[in-house]
Amino acid sequence: MKVKEHMSATQLKKILNERKHLNERKVKFLFIILEEHLENITPPKTYEKSHYTYHTDDTVFYSIAHGRPDCYFPFIFLNERFIVGVGVNRPNIELDFRHNFNKPTEQDQREVINQLFDIVENADIFLLECMTRNNTTIEFVGVEHEH
Repeated sequence: MKVKEHMSATQLKKILNERKHLNERKVKFLFIILEEHLENITPPKTYEKSHYTYHTDDTVFYSIAHGRPDCYFPFIFLNERFIVGVGVNRPNIELDFRHNFNKPTEQDQREVINQLFDIVENADIFLLECMTRNNTTIEFVGVEHEH
């Protein structure tokens, strides 16, 4: 598994387009954020250097709130089945599965955690470099638990 950095905006848009079947409205929202950030970068820089996009062959993890000084940093994690909002407030991570057509099973949740931490633990992720599976509390949002 090779973690890559600095995916171009064109590459990211292509992946989002390919995964519209997950939730087309959510993808459109992500496109709007992507375009806004591209327009607001001064002086103009490439998207990837401004937003720290990291990925493997089948997953993408990137910031949607670049340059915000507050403690809570929203990110998006994308795999073949889900668009997951990732809120970080060290040492806690909130994984938001709302707005997905698929309802995640416990196996899906474990897979998302493993894929996300494969990136976080193997790439130089800004603000997340000291977080690991073992020292992070994970909260799931939008996941129905059976009683």
